[in-house]
Amino acid sequence: MATIKLIVTGDLEELALHESLRRVFGDSRHDGKEVIWDPPRKLHSATSRRLTTSERPPRPMRDLAKAMLSEVEIGKRGTPADLVIVVDDVELDNVDQEAVIVRHFQTALQEALTSHLKDHSLQVQERYRLRLRERCSFHLLRPMVESYFFGDGAALRSIGVQSTPMLRHPDVEQFDVIDPDPDWLEECRESNERQKVSRPWWRHECHPKHYLEYLLGPNVIYDEKIHGEPALQSLAWKQVPKANTDCPIARCLFEDLADWFGVPNPIGKGTMQQCLYPLPSIDRSKLLLRNL
Repeated sequence: MATIKLIVTGDLEELALHESLRRVFGDSRHDGKEVIWDPPRKLHSATSRRLTTSERPPRPMRDLAKAMLSEVEIGKRGTPADLVIVVDDVELDNVDQEAVIVRHFQTALQEALTSHLKDHSLQVQERYRLRLRERCSFHLLRPMVESYFFGDGAALRSIGVQSTPMLRHPDVEQFDVIDPDPDWLEECRESNERQKVSRPWWRHECHPKHYLEYLLGPNVIYDEKIHGEPALQSLAWKQVPKANTDCPIARCLFEDLADWFGVPNPIGKGTMQQCLYPLPSIDRSKLLLRNL
């Protein structure tokens, strides 16, 4: 029996990401070993503000790193997990800064490792690092988990969206709305105007959750428990990428899980974000984690 533990940063991911992935990968590995998808552990997001290369990893990032170490060493009720995956959203504040996010997590994990292993022998340290390379990963969703609903019409209909979303790109990770409705345009203008001084990179048009709320209408408030949980649980992930160049960030997560399960990538081979998954030529013995 093998246990998968997700460490997430959003309420919706805590509610349903493990079940969503379980529907795709199932409850047994290629070798026949039974798989238990443990309920996710939720911490604060590390990407809710714009990260810079010059700063130390923020407290939430350091907490994510420590949680990973805890789950692979002790785990639930004293049983270490066999696969630990930290998943955070990129958020609008860090779109196109995925490599910066990755460097922050790597630094935070190295700091936590140094502190944790300082009194152990080199042999114990290497054994611990091997466990991380074999059992632990860090992944992202861009810009947030709701983005992927827009790749599956049935998921949107289950939420209550009846109209056809109008997106600039078929790749939902490049989320950008071109809906010409005056009400939506005014909402975007007002939001962008409010944000322009403190967050000049902000574009309301690129926020999937806000667009969902708009599509649901003025009398409906999007609720992650009521709308998001069933949509994510039933999400047809295989339909989300429309081409093999789509969803390079989510594809890394699926490639990592497929490798662990010993099966082909269920959403297909294609472009992957290089900072989140190693090239085949990379010496994996030099990696910090399974994918970094």
